[in-house]
Amino acid sequence: MKKTKLSLAVAGLMLASAVIMSSCAKKATTTPTSDTSTTSSTDNNTAQQSAHDITNIGSQGIENNNGSLSTYRTTQGGGMFGPLSTSVTVVINTSAKNMTVTFNSYMGYDGHLRNGTIYYDWSASTNNAVWYRDSGLVLNVTTPNVGGTVYTVDGNTVHINTKTIKNIGRVNGQLTWTDNSDIVITKTAANGGGTILWNAQWNIALLNTSAYTSTNFDGTATSHTYPGVFNGYGGTVANSINWAQALVAVSSTNFSGTASDGETYSGNIQAGSPLVLNLNCTPYWSKYLYVSGVLNFTPTGKATRTINYGNGVCDLSYVVSIGSYSITITL
Repeated sequence: MKKTKLSLAVAGLMLASAVIMSSCAKKATTTPTSDTSTTSSTDNNTAQQSAHDITNIGSQGIENNNGSLSTYRTTQGGGMFGPLSTSVTVVINTSAKNMTVTFNSYMGYDGHLRNGTIYYDWSASTNNAVWYRDSGLVLNVTTPNVGGTVYTVDGNTVHINTKTIKNIGRVNGQLTWTDNSDIVITKTAANGGGTILWNAQWNIALLNTSAYTSTNFDGTATSHTYPGVFNGYGGTVANSINWAQALVAVSSTNFSGTASDGETYSGNIQAGSPLVLNLNCTPYWSKYLYVSGVLNFTPTGKATRTINYGNGVCDLSYVVSIGSYSITITL
C-alpha cells in the first residue's frame, strides 16, 4: 500500500483542550494546547502497510503455485516492486502446502528495502483447498529467524506474532477472506526507534468478480470484462486471480495498537464504508492509496480523526476531519 501519509493530514490540525484545576476555593483554566502529535497515526499506517504487503505476497505466490511471483508489483501488474530476480527466492511445496519467500537486499519501485524470510503454511485448510481463491483455505503466516536473519523492511524488523487468513467463500457474491494479524515492528534508530504493536481483524473482499468500469486519474473510463473469478493471471492455472486488476474492499471489526512513543490508539473502518483499493489506478506508485471508504482513528485521550478517501475516483486525495475542522489532502 502506498503510504497514505496520515501525518500530513493531521500535522496542521489543532484542537483546544481546557483543563480545569482547583486549588482551595479558586479555579484556573490552563492555556489551550495543540493536538498535533502524528506518531500513532504514522506508525499505524506503517504496520497496516506491512500487513497488507505480507498478505499480497502470499496470495500471489499461492495462486501461481509455480515457484514464482512473476507479476507481483511490476510496472505492468501491481506497481511498486520491480520484476523479481535472484534477490528473491520463492520455494513452494505443493504436497505439504507451504511456501517460503526470501528477500536478499531487494529494493522495489516503492523504494522499500526488504530482507529476510516470510513463511506461509496452508496445510490446515479444509474442503481440500489448494488455491488462495478456494473456500476453506486457512493460511498461517510467520516471519522466522533463518540463520540469524529476520524479516526487515527498510531495516525495521517486522515480526508476526500471529497472522491467519481464511477464505470464507462468497459473501454477497464476492470472494471474501478474514485476516487476523498481530504484528510487532521494531524501528531502527535511524527511523526514530521504538516498538510498534499492532492488532487488527480485517475482512477482505474481491469486489470485481464480474464486469465493471474503473475511473482513471485523467477522468477517462476503462471497461473490464472478467466474469466470475479472474482468468489469465500469468500463473499455470486457469481462473487464477488477477490481482493486478483487482478492486479490493477492506472492512474491519476493529484495530488497535501502541505507537513507538508509547501512545495507545484504537479505531475501525466505518460500517458501510469499506476502504477500497483499485489496483488498476496508475501511476504504479499509487497502488496502495485507497480510493474510497472512511477510517476512524482515535489516539487514547484525544479526539477521533475521521479520514474519508472519496467516492472511488483515482485522484490521490482524501479528507481528514477532527471535530468541525477538516482539510483535503492531495498527494
